[in-house]
Amino acid sequence: MTVLNLMQFALNKFAPRTAMDMIASRGGELFLLVALVLGGAGRAHPLLTGLICLLSTVLLFVEGQRFVWVGRSIYFKMACLLWGAWLALLFAQILPLPPAIWHDFPGRDNAIAIYEQAGWAGKWHALSLTPDKSWATIFVSLPPFLMFLLSSRASREDLRRYLAIFLGIATLSAAVGILQFGAGAGSPFYLYETAHQGAGVGLFINRNHQATFLLLAIILSPAPLALDSERRSRRAPAGRGSLITLILAMIMSGGVLATTSRTGIMLLPVAIMVALGVAYIAGATGRKLFWGLGAAALMGLAMVPTPVVQHILERFSTVAEDDRGAYWSNTRHAIGEYFPAGSGLGSFRTIYPTVEPLEQVGPLRVNNAHNDYLEFALEAGLPGLILAALVLALIVGATFHGLRPSNPPRMRALILACAGGLFILLAFSLVDYPLRMLSIAIVAALLLGLIMGAHAPLASQRKGAGSMARYAILAVLSLLAAWQVVAIQWARSAILARDGENAVAVAPWMAEGWSIKADAADRADKPEAALVPARAALAIAPLDAVAVRALGLGLLAQGDRARGNRMLETAASLGWREEVTQYWLVGRALEFRAFDAAIARMDALLRRDRATQALLSQLVAISADPQGRQAVISALAVKPGWRQAYFNALAREADVATSLAVISGLDRTPAPVAANETALIRWRLGDRGDWQSVRHIWEASHGKGLVGDGGFSIATEMVDKSGPALAWRSTGLAGAHVVIADPDTSWKGQALMVTSDGFAQGAVLAQTLVLAPGRYHFSFLYQSRGQGGSRIAWRVICPGDEMPAPALALRWQNMREGWKKGEALMTVGSQCPVQQLQLELEGNDAISSAFFIDDVVLTRVDSLAH
Repeated sequence: MTVLNLMQFALNKFAPRTAMDMIASRGGELFLLVALVLGGAGRAHPLLTGLICLLSTVLLFVEGQRFVWVGRSIYFKMACLLWGAWLALLFAQILPLPPAIWHDFPGRDNAIAIYEQAGWAGKWHALSLTPDKSWATIFVSLPPFLMFLLSSRASREDLRRYLAIFLGIATLSAAVGILQFGAGAGSPFYLYETAHQGAGVGLFINRNHQATFLLLAIILSPAPLALDSERRSRRAPAGRGSLITLILAMIMSGGVLATTSRTGIMLLPVAIMVALGVAYIAGATGRKLFWGLGAAALMGLAMVPTPVVQHILERFSTVAEDDRGAYWSNTRHAIGEYFPAGSGLGSFRTIYPTVEPLEQVGPLRVNNAHNDYLEFALEAGLPGLILAALVLALIVGATFHGLRPSNPPRMRALILACAGGLFILLAFSLVDYPLRMLSIAIVAALLLGLIMGAHAPLASQRKGAGSMARYAILAVLSLLAAWQVVAIQWARSAILARDGENAVAVAPWMAEGWSIKADAADRADKPEAALVPARAALAIAPLDAVAVRALGLGLLAQGDRARGNRMLETAASLGWREEVTQYWLVGRALEFRAFDAAIARMDALLRRDRATQALLSQLVAISADPQGRQAVISALAVKPGWRQAYFNALAREADVATSLAVISGLDRTPAPVAANETALIRWRLGDRGDWQSVRHIWEASHGKGLVGDGGFSIATEMVDKSGPALAWRSTGLAGAHVVIADPDTSWKGQALMVTSDGFAQGAVLAQTLVLAPGRYHFSFLYQSRGQGGSRIAWRVICPGDEMPAPALALRWQNMREGWKKGEALMTVGSQCPVQQLQLELEGNDAISSAFFIDDVVLTRVDSLAH
């Protein structure tokens, strides 16, 4: 009792009730300000997350002493109970269980196999396959819970300040986003490195999160009017307040458009309609507001033809190319494997690679399902879904209760704003993960507190709330929570820096730190030194792919080949992304001439941009083996991103017979080789003077006609100054310029546009041909532009001839829409295995001119008699 009495005296002396109230009030405002400014950085900036969580632990200690149960609404009490259930779910997931229990959970087969090979058949483990990440989820949940408590008991003045902070930060974020969008991808206004360069992400790292944040702000923009609605009559709307609301809504609407987020833009009209409903209930929908909204709508229509709006609309044309459908399908498959127990909160990044198909592997890792409902179902299982359903039912019940006509307009307007904001969050969660961004989760908690809270309890109800036992318990819990927050976020920062030593020293209960240590030992060619950290990582997270590989290689280094091989073969079931494992599996498969398995693992490495020259050379060597060649062809037939790199390697290292065999094999698949894919092969053969092989490769790869790309449909806008046989190249003639363009009256799509300053003379375009001896018919289409004319000539030059070849004798025929057709006959001698077709300018009249060339065609008339 003496210690408690001393604590009571110290609290009364140094932290009287009024001071605690002051800290809770002003501390809440500071917390909200810091959280909204820094909470958009995401997982890439753990120290910022740690600062927000640390601040929340301090304020939860203060708020916990003010907390009362008596006199609160039933909805608030139910929400607190559901929060307790959420904590119980998390603790249930991290509680160690005997093997007789956790072995029976669905989806644990790989984990059991790994533990058995490690000699841990009887080891206890939690339900969660990543208990360290499930544990960390508890502390990331603290800031939203604090905001819920603060808003649930906030006075009208508190709410005004909270809304002012939120709307102020949202306006700032919208303005920054508009500047980012306007300045383009190289904008200096980006606060964080982001994959959404060129879009307006504002204070966030992701454009979808910025769009969500601004949509919530649009809905809440009339809320300050609602707080003052009882001071005004319905016949005297606040004109200044309506104007400010309109200006804020327009700025934030511009910010949503600047994100180019498709879902955000689609939900923008919904947010505006909800905001109008809030303003109407608050009695602030005067004529000025409607006229202002009408003017804004007209301005929006007028902007539709502008490049800015067209750029935004272009993103909607790429919906079919979006990868989200694949993420959802794979996540549903994973849910089927782990349901109903779930895989554990925070385990998505570990589980998803195990169900990711090879054809979807790419350089970027899938960190989220982009559908929070599916991701939550995978991680939390049936208990989590039940909890989510109860939360949703509670929100619906509290919303209907708050919208009753008997409630004052102020309350109904605020409830509508909160319900509309939560609807936006629920809708966005179908295609993204907004609630996993801390600042948005805190705004959501603010809305929940407003819906489910009640007026601040009376002073009489708070008597005795701050008992010594409560102080002691809260102090201990706050200190423990603060320690964990600092340790976890500091360790995450070290993990991002690949500093396993510091990560383990700060938070030894986090598997990834040990995994990084094991990986570092492996890469330093010390596999036996990786055994201890690998075991430590797997004891926490049994599906850590890096640790499984490190343990397998360590066992092999110790001479335990049986267990080491089994461990590494088990690692194959953990997905396609662990690089060292894939290389080991390639070597193992080639050892047994299992080419299909080897090529699949090489395919996974190449899809992740691990296209090393050694790997490509190995593929080419396999192609020379008839049995291995078929496996290569099967991989190429699905058109992987490394297909062109393979053909380029084939040009450098393979003989003509192997190249032709691969090309011929692909002809029997749905993805035959195109002529542009063999350009480097033809180039290398041309450099060696093997023109007969050039012709064979061209024909085998479906090169159309005796002139390559005669319709200028394959070439890019700018014509290169060098290139292989049967491809156009610019000569770089001074005073002339060639470009691929779309003429207003096109003959067949694209054409070659040539411009001249009137002084240019000589060859302006050329192509190397490989014609067999014989007579040929040559034709092309020509259209002049402007007043000036250009005299042109075509020549076919044999590089070995000493005398210049004469220009082809052209005959002209008028065609439609100003086009003319030029034709000529030409002969190729037997002493000319390779030819240069050249387009030349002959004019020198000082009159600038332009013309188009299209449909350049050569056809065989007869062979040359010997």
